[in-house]
Amino acid sequence: MNVLITAGGTSEKIDDVRKISNTATGRLGSLIADCFLTDESVSVTCLCSENAVLPKKPRARILRISDVQSLQRTVEEEMHARAYDAVIHSMAVSDYRVKYSAPSEWLAAQLAKSVGNGSQNPESLAAQIHSALLSCGGGDRPKKISSDIENVFLCLEKTPKIIGLFKKLQPQTILVGFKLLAGVEETELLDAARNLMKRNECDFVLANDQEKIDENRHKAILLGKDHSMTRLHTKDEIAAAIKEHVMRKAKEGGQK
Repeated sequence: MNVLITAGGTSEKIDDVRKISNTATGRLGSLIADCFLTDESVSVTCLCSENAVLPKKPRARILRISDVQSLQRTVEEEMHARAYDAVIHSMAVSDYRVKYSAPSEWLAAQLAKSVGNGSQNPESLAAQIHSALLSCGGGDRPKKISSDIENVFLCLEKTPKIIGLFKKLQPQTILVGFKLLAGVEETELLDAARNLMKRNECDFVLANDQEKIDENRHKAILLGKDHSMTRLHTKDEIAAAIKEHVMRKAKEGGQK
């Protein structure tokens, strides 16, 4: 059985020395990998971010990625190269990346210049400002934003949803998605998890709330496409439950 696990969190460049990242450590992904690797019949490939915690068991095959672009490229290469019986997508993938940056003084000057032409309607004014800002992403921009600049505006653009790739590339794979919200009612969390499952054809989704995760606990609910719900309280419980449910579904489907 071949299992693909994504773990950690992606980072997106602001310039050549600065990045936007998230707080994901990859610890849960590493525990899931180690749990699967207790079975000698299972091979595990981990797509890990640069600083992610790695599995302890040496049989894990490790592939490092950095940003969403490198994650997408590696996922596509891997899933064209080999068949995976299951994919556990636990990585915290950046929702946005930097499209361009602009010093506040420069932005103010552009706004003043554009507003000075009173004949423009709001739509054309907005288009002109956006066009000017796009020039900040050109090849002549500095590799490092000067630290002398007091205020810098960043324009962020949405990144592609990686979870949508897995079933498109390999429809037969068992897909486990993860949904993380913060400080919400359980009904809202479960609704979001079910929407994620439906949109991306997940077989399972782990629904968890950031406010119920700390060093010693990780409360979560594992939802199944068959409407099953398993309540879990620690990362070790989560890893064991995901392995159990995936292995059972693989056997039911006749996968080896």
